[in-house]
Amino acid sequence: MSQYRTPTAYVLGVLVLLAAIVLTTPGGGTDARWTAAGRAEVPAMATGRVGFEVGGVEGAESSATLTNTSGFGVRYRPRQVSLVDSAGASVAPPQGMDFAYRTGAACDDGTAPVRWTAVAPGGSAPVDVLGDFRAPLERDRPAGLCLTVSTGAVPTDALRALDERGLRVVTQVEAASLGDGAWSATRPWTVPLALELPAEEQPTDEQPTTTAPPRPAAPPEAPPCGADQNAALLRWSWDGGPGVPAVARWEVRVRPVGTTEASTLVKTVPTPTAREVRVTAAELLSTDHSSSRDYEVLVRAVFADAGTSPVDSAYAWTIKAPGKSGNIHCEGLPS
Repeated sequence: MSQYRTPTAYVLGVLVLLAAIVLTTPGGGTDARWTAAGRAEVPAMATGRVGFEVGGVEGAESSATLTNTSGFGVRYRPRQVSLVDSAGASVAPPQGMDFAYRTGAACDDGTAPVRWTAVAPGGSAPVDVLGDFRAPLERDRPAGLCLTVSTGAVPTDALRALDERGLRVVTQVEAASLGDGAWSATRPWTVPLALELPAEEQPTDEQPTTTAPPRPAAPPEAPPCGADQNAALLRWSWDGGPGVPAVARWEVRVRPVGTTEASTLVKTVPTPTAREVRVTAAELLSTDHSSSRDYEVLVRAVFADAGTSPVDSAYAWTIKAPGKSGNIHCEGLPS
């Protein structure tokens, strides 16, 4: 009687196959790591650095060329002005020294309008420059900046004290980004200052005949005051003539109604032939009398002859800027 036997080789083959299946089947704890790489183009990004240069103009010491080397547009303005002597020491600009800045391709010909001004109050340095906040400056399109310094309102003694000191005017010119960034850069611009001193008076036995300057008066042909929502238009007249000193500029000054406080300069009108000026509520509120809402506003004539004292208008407008609305109301002259 015969007996069936499973071949040993067959059994061993089945066991090896099962072991291979178990070993190659991933279990629940297996970590898979797949990666992929690609390339994408992104636009160029501007850094937070303003490229801004101020250079002198050959043959025109009171002119400069402003260049924007940034990757974006900027705006610029003269921010502060000061004086230094030949040794580099700071010198306080005397009271009445007037700094006027013009801009444009041909600003040195004197026809461009004054855009920024600074009038030294005396006894302090530097002096803040007032005017439009900033002018645009495109990349690779330089702009001109010109400075005129007037000393007609500076007392002669103060000018003589500054003579022979080799004075220079230093203007801090600021540029800031146009976009969302808050980037800025400031560059100094230095020009020499030549003082023109009045001639020495020669003694004489004759007494000079002088005509006392008149005071600015209300215009006979138009209302002296008018207002829209946020600005008052002030008008005046001037009786010039033979023997009357020439006006160098006009000053608009303000003080609270019903007080004897000294008036505060609000703005300067550099054109001697002007007979009107706009004053905004914001300009009134920016003075030292910002706690007041009712103001007396007057016009002061400053003369080219340093020996002639300035004169104020014979009247004052009453102007109100109620609350924080920014509106303005002009009541004109007192009855």
